[in-house]
Amino acid sequence: MAKIYFDAATAGNPGESVCAVVIITEDERFHFTKHLGEMDNHSAEWASFQFALECALKHNISTGLVYTDSKLIEDSVNRGNVKNEKFKPYYNEIIKLEQKFDLLFVRWVPRSQNKEANHHAKNTLYKIIKHSKK
Repeated sequence: MAKIYFDAATAGNPGESVCAVVIITEDERFHFTKHLGEMDNHSAEWASFQFALECALKHNISTGLVYTDSKLIEDSVNRGNVKNEKFKPYYNEIIKLEQKFDLLFVRWVPRSQNKEANHHAKNTLYKIIKHSKK
C-alpha cells in the first residue's frame, strides 16, 4: 500500500498558494508540486488533496494510505460530507477520484510527521514569490 502525503503552503490568507505531494511505494519515492494561484489556506489544502489523488492515479497506485495534517479534511472525508459550501466542489471531485482506487484511507498526522511534503510546498512557494518580485 502506497503512502501518500500532501500539504499546501500559502503566503497570506488568501494569498499565493502551492501544494506538494510525496508518494512512497515499496520501490520508489515521488514528489510533485503544483502552483495553485491565489486562494485561502483551507482551499489550498483541499486542492492539494485532489492533486495528490490525481498524482497517485497517474502512477497506477490503486491502494493508498493518505496522510494529511489537516484535521478538517480527515474529519470531512471520514464523516462522508463537508459542511462548508466553499469546499464542496473539491470534496465532490475527491469522491469521484476515490472511487478509482481499490482501497484508500485518509489519516490525520501531526505536522511534524508531514515534514517532507511541507518542505517541498514551502520551497516551491518561496521560489514562486521570489520570481514574481523580479
